[in-house]
Amino acid sequence: MEMNNESIMVCVHYGPHGQRLIQRGSQLARLQHAPLTVLTVDSAGDNEYNREKQQYLSGWENQTKEAGGQFLNRKCNGRKTVEVIVETAREKNITQIVIGQSSQTLWQEITRGSFINDLMEQLGPTDLHIVAVQRYPELLEQTHEQGFTAYLVKDGGRYVLAEEAAGSKPVKGVFFRELDTDFNTGLFKIVENGEAQYLRIVQNEWVKPR
Repeated sequence: MEMNNESIMVCVHYGPHGQRLIQRGSQLARLQHAPLTVLTVDSAGDNEYNREKQQYLSGWENQTKEAGGQFLNRKCNGRKTVEVIVETAREKNITQIVIGQSSQTLWQEITRGSFINDLMEQLGPTDLHIVAVQRYPELLEQTHEQGFTAYLVKDGGRYVLAEEAAGSKPVKGVFFRELDTDFNTGLFKIVENGEAQYLRIVQNEWVKPR
């Protein structure tokens, strides 16, 4: 039996595109009968509990396990993100790396400057797959459940998601729940003057963009 020396690693970071990257890495791993590793690097340097972040981590871990892979969550501890990726890749004998390209992610060092050159120089003969992370509408089909009609209703000084219209001036739209979550976390689509607008919903509550 021919031995396969390929090994796939997907690098994901806090944000809605992680599931798509894991799907891409899983496909590569299946096609090549290669082991799969999914790595997220925590560069925050604090121990504060972030509810939304924990939901992403839990979803990624479940998705990775279902694909037969290993999920790793490692801290920078003062090092650069690229150094943690290189260290993990060498530890796991990785031959192919999948990363996402997005101007809106906090992990911007991946797609700017000399990151790719540094990575290739340090890792040697490693294939790098750069996946373009598209805007919300293109992500809905792969990363969210089928949408259903819902409303944003005012509750005190905030807007919350509801299945029925209530209160004054409820906002009607379509809610897309993220996969692998038990909470109403996802995207709320509103169409105004023929143009779609997507609002971020976290555990039933509309979160205004920062």
